[in-house]
Amino acid sequence: MENNAIPNKEAYQLKDIETLKPHPKNYKKHPEDQLKHICRSIEENGIYRNIIISSDDVILAGHGVVQACKKLNIKSVPTLKLNIASTDQKATKLLTADNEVSHLGEVDERALSDVLKDILDNTGDLLGTGYDEMMLSNLLFTTRPNSEVKDFDEAAEWVGMPEYEGKENNPKWILNFRTNEEREDFKKLINCEGGKKDGQTWSTWYPPRENEDLKSVKYENEE
Repeated sequence: MENNAIPNKEAYQLKDIETLKPHPKNYKKHPEDQLKHICRSIEENGIYRNIIISSDDVILAGHGVVQACKKLNIKSVPTLKLNIASTDQKATKLLTADNEVSHLGEVDERALSDVLKDILDNTGDLLGTGYDEMMLSNLLFTTRPNSEVKDFDEAAEWVGMPEYEGKENNPKWILNFRTNEEREDFKKLINCEGGKKDGQTWSTWYPPRENEDLKSVKYENEE
């Protein structure tokens, strides 16, 4: 059987980004919050992975990177062209594997929170990591025992977020959503159109209240 694990050097090309086409079966969407992180990563680190494309220049892996590059007005991207057509079942399988196999990995969330905290302390910014300060506060709160972090406000203070105004010790309920659409559906379900948006995080009172620094319910997008 022919070994295609190591492509020929001719397969690596710098391609005009406008010649690349999204795969019609790609089911993974890239919301604006995620694209902001990808854009920052590209600005700081460059494009450190090749866009994987089929023999007919259809994207198999790297849809989000291509979208971010267009936002940054980048005209050409590094690609690896595979000798399979976009209609080949192998192409669909590769696309799916690229989207899903990483989910099988196990994350040491405490170690992750340490890494993110170190990045924040040394750079003052988490943009480009897929996290923001509110998400890190949630992670700290859920991975530390009470002896280290007694409540969410202490986690927020540890991260360096400004103190919340309003009543102390308000009851909280952290909700996580897979997509922005699911978050919007939930807002409609509880009839709550207001709220304060900070990056990927929304916060509001339930029932809705006016003229408050809101924090009772926090909506988070993990993509």
